[in-house]
Amino acid sequence: MTLAKVALLLGMFGVPAYLLWMGHRLRDRSEAERGAFWGGVIGHTIALLLSLLALHFPPVLWTGGTRITLAFWLMLLGGTAGALVGALRGRSAGT
Repeated sequence: MTLAKVALLLGMFGVPAYLLWMGHRLRDRSEAERGAFWGGVIGHTIALLLSLLALHFPPVLWTGGTRITLAFWLMLLGGTAGALVGALRGRSAGT
């Protein structure tokens, strides 16, 4: 199994499972953790929509690493980046 396929599986199943775990007892979590949760949800959703849109491009437009980046890595990176941004915003809002 290649690294891109592992990233795809983590993006499709790992990130939503982590967000599901984070959403449990969300009211009792800190501002940073709530921000990370909502940032991860928003980032993963946007990345999912972009991945689905990109997968409908004709095969002629897939050049080099474009397919691997958009189809395999985007959901993992989008969820992770969203969670980091949300945690930073939540931390700054809580102080």
